[in-house]
Amino acid sequence: MLFKQCIFIGVLATALMTAGCAGLTGGMSRYFALSQQGRDLGAALDQLRSGNEQTAHDLLGKVVDAEPVSGVTDEALFRLALLSLKEDNSKGLLRAQALLDRLSDKYPDSIWTRQSAQLHTYLRKRQRELKNLKDQNLSLSRDNREMRQSLERLKQLDLELEQRINR
Repeated sequence: MLFKQCIFIGVLATALMTAGCAGLTGGMSRYFALSQQGRDLGAALDQLRSGNEQTAHDLLGKVVDAEPVSGVTDEALFRLALLSLKEDNSKGLLRAQALLDRLSDKYPDSIWTRQSAQLHTYLRKRQRELKNLKDQNLSLSRDNREMRQSLERLKQLDLELEQRINR
Protein backbone atom coordinates (compact mmCIF):
# COMPACT_ATOMS: atom_id res chain seq x y z
CA MET A 1 0.00 0.00 0.00
CA LEU A 2 2.78 2.44 0.95
CA PHE A 3 4.67 1.44 -2.20
CA LYS A 4 1.64 2.27 -4.41
CA GLN A 5 1.24 5.65 -2.72
CA CYS A 6 4.92 6.47 -3.28
CA ILE A 7 4.65 5.55 -6.96
CA PHE A 8 1.45 7.60 -7.31
CA ILE A 9 3.11 10.64 -5.68
CA GLY A 10 6.19 10.20 -7.89
CA VAL A 11 4.10 10.00 -11.08
CA LEU A 12 1.99 12.98 -9.98
CA ALA A 13 5.09 15.05 -9.14
CA THR A 14 6.66 14.19 -12.50
CA ALA A 15 3.48 15.15 -14.36
CA LEU A 16 3.22 18.45 -12.50
CA MET A 17 6.86 19.32 -13.07
CA THR A 18 6.62 18.49 -16.76
CA ALA A 19 3.47 20.56 -17.23
CA GLY A 20 5.03 23.41 -15.31
CA CYS A 21 8.12 23.43 -17.51
CA ALA A 22 6.03 23.34 -20.67
CA GLY A 23 3.97 26.24 -19.43
CA LEU A 24 7.06 28.30 -18.64
CA THR A 25 8.72 28.08 -22.04
CA GLY A 26 5.97 29.95 -23.88
CA GLY A 27 5.07 32.33 -21.09
CA MET A 28 8.52 33.50 -20.03
CA SER A 29 9.03 35.83 -22.98
CA ARG A 30 5.66 37.42 -22.31
CA TYR A 31 6.57 37.76 -18.64
CA PHE A 32 9.84 39.49 -19.51
CA ALA A 33 8.05 41.80 -21.97
CA LEU A 34 5.49 42.63 -19.31
CA SER A 35 8.15 43.32 -16.73
CA GLN A 36 10.18 45.46 -19.18
CA GLN A 37 7.11 47.50 -20.10
CA GLY A 38 6.26 47.84 -16.43
CA ARG A 39 9.80 49.04 -15.72
CA ASP A 40 9.62 51.52 -18.61
CA LEU A 41 6.27 52.83 -17.34
CA GLY A 42 7.68 53.17 -13.83
CA ALA A 43 10.73 54.99 -15.18
CA ALA A 44 8.46 57.32 -17.18
CA LEU A 45 6.44 58.11 -14.05
CA ASP A 46 9.68 58.85 -12.16
CA GLN A 47 10.75 61.17 -14.98
CA LEU A 48 7.38 62.94 -14.84
CA ARG A 49 7.77 63.43 -11.08
CA SER A 50 11.19 64.96 -11.58
CA GLY A 51 9.90 67.25 -14.35
CA ASN A 52 11.73 65.61 -17.27
CA GLU A 53 8.77 65.38 -19.63
CA GLN A 54 10.72 64.70 -22.82
CA THR A 55 12.35 61.57 -21.40
CA ALA A 56 9.00 60.49 -19.97
CA HIS A 57 7.43 61.08 -23.40
CA ASP A 58 10.08 58.86 -25.04
CA LEU A 59 9.66 56.09 -22.46
CA LEU A 60 5.87 56.15 -22.76
CA GLY A 61 6.18 56.00 -26.54
CA LYS A 62 8.36 52.93 -26.14
CA VAL A 63 5.71 51.24 -23.96
CA VAL A 64 2.91 52.16 -26.37
CA ASP A 65 4.82 50.85 -29.40
CA ALA A 66 5.65 47.52 -27.73
CA GLU A 67 3.38 44.48 -27.43
CA PRO A 68 0.09 45.56 -25.78
CA VAL A 69 -0.17 44.67 -22.08
CA SER A 70 -3.39 45.45 -20.25
CA GLY A 71 -2.79 47.56 -17.19
CA VAL A 72 0.45 48.97 -18.57
CA THR A 73 -0.13 50.02 -22.17
CA ASP A 74 -3.50 51.60 -21.38
CA GLU A 75 -1.97 53.80 -18.68
CA ALA A 76 0.90 54.70 -21.00
CA LEU A 77 -1.59 55.68 -23.75
CA PHE A 78 -3.47 57.95 -21.34
CA ARG A 79 -0.34 59.63 -19.98
CA LEU A 80 1.17 60.03 -23.45
CA ALA A 81 -2.05 61.68 -24.65
CA LEU A 82 -1.80 64.18 -21.79
CA LEU A 83 1.81 64.95 -22.66
CA SER A 84 0.90 65.36 -26.33
CA LEU A 85 -1.52 68.14 -25.41
CA LYS A 86 1.42 70.30 -24.42
CA GLU A 87 2.66 70.47 -28.00
CA ASP A 88 2.00 73.96 -29.34
CA ASN A 89 0.59 73.16 -32.74
CA SER A 90 -2.60 71.37 -33.71
CA LYS A 91 -0.59 68.19 -34.27
CA GLY A 92 -0.45 67.72 -30.52
CA LEU A 93 -4.24 67.86 -30.37
CA LEU A 94 -4.53 65.35 -33.20
CA ARG A 95 -1.96 63.03 -31.63
CA ALA A 96 -3.72 63.15 -28.25
CA GLN A 97 -7.04 62.43 -29.96
CA ALA A 98 -5.54 59.45 -31.82
CA LEU A 99 -4.00 58.05 -28.62
CA LEU A 100 -7.30 58.35 -26.75
CA ASP A 101 -9.12 56.73 -29.67
CA ARG A 102 -6.67 53.85 -29.50
CA LEU A 103 -7.13 53.62 -25.73
CA SER A 104 -10.91 53.39 -26.00
CA ASP A 105 -10.74 50.91 -28.89
CA LYS A 106 -8.17 48.53 -27.42
CA TYR A 107 -9.04 48.84 -23.72
CA PRO A 108 -12.75 49.66 -23.40
CA ASP A 109 -12.96 48.31 -19.83
CA SER A 110 -9.83 50.03 -18.54
CA ILE A 111 -10.00 52.55 -15.73
CA TRP A 112 -7.85 54.84 -17.91
CA THR A 113 -10.52 54.77 -20.63
CA ARG A 114 -13.12 55.85 -18.08
CA GLN A 115 -10.74 58.50 -16.74
CA SER A 116 -10.20 59.88 -20.24
CA ALA A 117 -13.85 59.97 -21.34
CA GLN A 118 -14.39 63.67 -20.57
CA LEU A 119 -11.07 64.65 -22.08
CA HIS A 120 -11.86 62.58 -25.17
CA THR A 121 -15.20 64.38 -25.60
CA TYR A 122 -13.55 67.75 -25.05
CA LEU A 123 -10.85 67.05 -27.63
CA ARG A 124 -13.44 66.02 -30.21
CA LYS A 125 -15.28 69.30 -29.66
CA ARG A 126 -12.05 71.26 -29.91
CA GLN A 127 -11.16 69.44 -33.11
CA ARG A 128 -14.54 70.33 -34.64
CA GLU A 129 -14.15 73.95 -33.50
CA LEU A 130 -10.68 74.07 -35.00
CA LYS A 131 -11.96 72.72 -38.30
CA ASN A 132 -14.80 75.29 -38.31
CA LEU A 133 -12.35 78.10 -37.57
CA LYS A 134 -10.06 76.97 -40.39
CA ASP A 135 -13.03 76.88 -42.77
CA GLN A 136 -14.12 80.35 -41.66
CA ASN A 137 -10.57 81.64 -42.04
CA LEU A 138 -10.41 80.27 -45.56
CA SER A 139 -13.75 81.85 -46.41
CA LEU A 140 -12.69 85.21 -44.98
CA SER A 141 -9.42 85.04 -46.90
CA ARG A 142 -11.36 84.52 -50.13
CA ASP A 143 -13.69 87.42 -49.28
CA ASN A 144 -10.71 89.61 -48.47
CA ARG A 145 -9.05 88.78 -51.79
CA GLU A 146 -12.26 89.55 -53.69
CA MET A 147 -12.66 92.87 -51.87
CA ARG A 148 -9.06 93.84 -52.71
CA GLN A 149 -9.71 93.03 -56.35
CA SER A 150 -12.91 95.08 -56.30
CA LEU A 151 -11.09 97.96 -54.68
CA GLU A 152 -8.41 97.82 -57.36
CA ARG A 153 -11.11 97.85 -60.04
CA LEU A 154 -12.77 100.84 -58.39
CA LYS A 155 -9.47 102.69 -58.28
CA GLN A 156 -8.93 101.96 -61.95
CA LEU A 157 -12.43 103.17 -62.82
CA ASP A 158 -11.91 106.31 -60.74
CA LEU A 159 -8.68 107.05 -62.63
CA GLU A 160 -10.41 106.51 -65.95
CA LEU A 161 -13.27 108.80 -64.91
CA GLU A 162 -10.83 111.51 -63.83
CA GLN A 163 -9.01 111.26 -67.18
CA ARG A 164 -12.32 111.63 -69.07
CA ILE A 165 -13.30 114.66 -67.03
CA ASN A 166 -9.92 116.31 -67.67
CA ARG A 167 -10.25 115.92 -71.45
